[in-house]
Amino acid sequence: MYSDKRSKKNRFSSEYTMLSILEYLYVNAQKISVSKYNIVNNTSSIKQQRPDRVNMMMDSLENNGFITVANTLSNVKFYKITEKGKEAYEKWVKYFLEFATTNTAIIAKDSNNEK
Repeated sequence: MYSDKRSKKNRFSSEYTMLSILEYLYVNAQKISVSKYNIVNNTSSIKQQRPDRVNMMMDSLENNGFITVANTLSNVKFYKITEKGKEAYEKWVKYFLEFATTNTAIIAKDSNNEK
C-alpha cells in the first residue's frame, strides 16, 4: 500500500516536463551552459519528477537535437539549448498562445450568451 503522502504527489506528463526543461534553457541557457542541478532546482514542475525520469527526458531532448551536453573534468554535465530546441520551444509557445486565445474567446462568448 502507498502512503497518503505518496499518492497525493502530482506528477506532470513527460511532455510538460520536457517543455519546462526547454523553457528554462531557452530563458537561461542560450549563451551559457547550465547544470542539471540548476535546471531541476529552478524549475518547480521538475522538482516533482523522479531523478531517473528527468534523466530520461533530458536524454531524449539531447538525442533529438534540442539540447547539447558538455562534459567537464568533474563528470558534471552542462546543458545548453540548440537552435532546433529554440525553434521547437517558440513553435510550442505560439501554438499554446493560439490555443489559449481561442479558448478564452469561446469561454467569453459562451458567458455572454448565458446572460
